[in-house]
Amino acid sequence: ETVQEETAGTTEGKRTVYYTTKYERSSKNREAAIRIHGTKCMICEFDFGQKYGELGKGYIEVHHIKPLATLDLICVCANCHRMLHRFKNYIVTVEELKYIVDDNK
Repeated sequence: ETVQEETAGTTEGKRTVYYTTKYERSSKNREAAIRIHGTKCMICEFDFGQKYGELGKGYIEVHHIKPLATLDLICVCANCHRMLHRFKNYIVTVEELKYIVDDNK
């Protein structure tokens, strides 16, 4: 559960304090997923290295298909990762997002 405290004010840059539990992912599992799947997004095929050159080379995010339950990991770009986690109480499935991406090409 996340608890949020806000300070007074409505201007940009207001201070917000969050208290939450963070679950650390295994860097070895992340590295293995990248070794297996590569650094191209498995949903939209975006490649950070191709788009950003040396700055983006080797960058990709790793998504747990089944949250922390198994080692089912896929490599996705930051945009697709955010869309998978778009809703608080529902994780969009990889298949759903692939369909949406393909349908909107």
